[in-house]
Amino acid sequence: MGTFYLIALYIQRPKIAALMSDMRKRFWSIENYNCSSLRKEYLEESHSLRTKCISYVGIMLLCATVFCYGRIIQDGEKNIDNMLFKSYIPEFVDFWILFAWEHIPASGLVVLELSLDVIVLNMLTMTKLQFRLLRYEIENMFCDNRHNSDFDLRIKRCSDHHTFLLEFRAMLNDTFSYLMLIYMGVIILILCIEMYLIMSLDSLADVLGAAVYAAQMFFEFFICYCCPAQDLKDEAELLSQALYFNDWHLHPSRYKNFAILLGKSQIKVIYSAGGLMNLDLQTGMAAVKTMLSYSMFLQTMTQLEAN
Repeated sequence: MGTFYLIALYIQRPKIAALMSDMRKRFWSIENYNCSSLRKEYLEESHSLRTKCISYVGIMLLCATVFCYGRIIQDGEKNIDNMLFKSYIPEFVDFWILFAWEHIPASGLVVLELSLDVIVLNMLTMTKLQFRLLRYEIENMFCDNRHNSDFDLRIKRCSDHHTFLLEFRAMLNDTFSYLMLIYMGVIILILCIEMYLIMSLDSLADVLGAAVYAAQMFFEFFICYCCPAQDLKDEAELLSQALYFNDWHLHPSRYKNFAILLGKSQIKVIYSAGGLMNLDLQTGMAAVKTMLSYSMFLQTMTQLEAN
C-alpha cells in the first residue's frame, strides 16, 4: 500500500500542489468574520480535525510497532521470519544491523501512507468549512440595509466562490478519484482477510495483531475518507436550502442572479471513487457488509473442509 501511495503522490504531485495553492490563495479566512457562533463552530471543527489527525497518527504508529516488533518480542529468535520484510540475511551481516537498516524503508512507507490520508482528510474538511462560510454569507445577505450595489457585489462574490468550490471539488476528484477506486478494492480485500484471521487464529497475540491492523484500516477508511466526504456532501446540500429560504422574494430585481445561484447549488458535491461509486457513509457501510459476508463465507468453507 505504501508503494502504491508513493507512485500516486509522485504522479499527482502537480495537481496536489495546485490544490494546495488554491486553498492558500482563494479559500475564505475565518478571520474576516466577527460572528462569535460562526467562529466557535469553525474553531471546533478545526480542533476536531486536529484530533482526528493525531488519533490516526497514534493508531498508525501502534500498528507499525506491533507489525515491526510483535513477532520478535513473542519468540525472541533471530531469523528471517522476524525481520520487518522478507529478506535474505548473509552470513557476514549481523541480524540486528539488517533489522535496524530495514527501519528506513519501513518508516518511509508509514510516512507515505500517513501523508496521503491526512492530505485528503484536510482537503475534504477545509472544503466543507468553505461551504459553511458561503452558507453564512447567503443566510445574512439581506440582514442589513445596504446600497443596491453592495447587494449585487455580495451576490456576485458568493456566486464566484461557489463556482470556485465546484471547480475545486472537480479537481479534487480528478486528482484522487482513481486512486480511491484502487484503494477501496485493496482495503476491502485486506480487511476481509484480517477479519477471517481474527475468527480463525488460536494465538491471542496473533488475534490482537490482526485486530489492531483491522482497527487501523477501519479508522483510515471511515475517518479519513467516508466521514469527511459525507460531511462535505451534507454541508453543500444545506446551501440550496439557505438560498431558497432567504428573503430573495423581496428583491425582484435580483431574481435572475438568485435563480442562477440556486440552480448551481443543485449540483451534487460528491467525492467519488473512479466515478463508479460515491465515497460516503452509505458506501462505507456497504463495504463493511461485504467484508463481513465474505469473511464469514471463508470461515464457513474452512469449517466444512475441516469436517
